[in-house]
Amino acid sequence: MRHLVLSDIHGNWPALEAVLQAAPPFDRVLFLGDAVGYYPDGDRVLDWLLEVGAECILGNHDAWLLALDRLPLEGPVMEILAWQRERLSEEHLEFLASWSWQKEVEGALLVHGSPCDPFEYLDELEPARQAFACTEARLVFHGHTHLAGAFLELAGPRPWVRYQRFAAGGELRLPPTVRALVNPGSVGQPRDRTPGAAFALWEGDRVEFFRVDYPLERVGQRIAEEGFPPWLYARLTLGE
Repeated sequence: MRHLVLSDIHGNWPALEAVLQAAPPFDRVLFLGDAVGYYPDGDRVLDWLLEVGAECILGNHDAWLLALDRLPLEGPVMEILAWQRERLSEEHLEFLASWSWQKEVEGALLVHGSPCDPFEYLDELEPARQAFACTEARLVFHGHTHLAGAFLELAGPRPWVRYQRFAAGGELRLPPTVRALVNPGSVGQPRDRTPGAAFALWEGDRVEFFRVDYPLERVGQRIAEEGFPPWLYARLTLGE
């Protein structure tokens, strides 16, 4: 079965549209969290995830939106989430509330941050080593850092861990003796200094990484229409 692996869409509908136009044929969608936050079209993103029956994991922005009545509404991130929540239907909110922090799909573990902590960033070797120690899964898909790449662990008495970057796309094949923490990158807001929408396709022991361009000005127009901070558009153009 071929899985389209997506993470951190963050309400960026034009980016998701470009992914769907560019993606090879797939059988199933795996979403690693953060459908909402940052960009204005969280409702359209959730509509699509519902429509395709995606397997979804809760991200920190999704969780914050659900808990806004218990959190201080300080700063642009929380203000955007409050704006988005007002525009979501009860169906959207129930859908978000049904997502779990972890899920297993065909032997792979889906998380947002780390198998140890859903809010932890796997962006250095030591947190990656700890993450491998927190699970027996051979393959873990995660998001949260917005960085397309994979931490690889070679089995042995003293496991060896290294990082492989896939900001410009590429292919990862997993030998039987290797475990992996795989991040497909962010659809909606990449942070690896490579603009464009990132996604991955997973089938068996093979993960293929993609990066696709899309009309950033469409997102810039939506940001301006809704009065969102202009630095959100600047981040898209820089890929950070």
